[in-house]
Amino acid sequence: MARSQRLTWEDLKTLTRQELLPRLEREQEYWARKERRGLTPDDQAARKEFTNMLFTVLNPDGLADSMAEDVAWLSGQRSTASSYWDKKPGHDKP
Repeated sequence: MARSQRLTWEDLKTLTRQELLPRLEREQEYWARKERRGLTPDDQAARKEFTNMLFTVLNPDGLADSMAEDVAWLSGQRSTASSYWDKKPGHDKP
């Protein structure tokens, strides 16, 4: 099996949430396997960094806003659907 490339902060600036989802899933599986075997201090730091990236991509507040926008769109109160999944999450950070 080919080794997958780890996610970077630059990826969050260049890829949309939709493009990032498969990468997030693969890396989450990688960390789950690694955690079962045990993590070194370097692994723990890298896992924490991945978790920070995961929360940046998912952005629960942004997702809630997106859902509200989509509901408004579906009920005819807004002219377009949310673009949450098409945004590049690395640009959401202040």
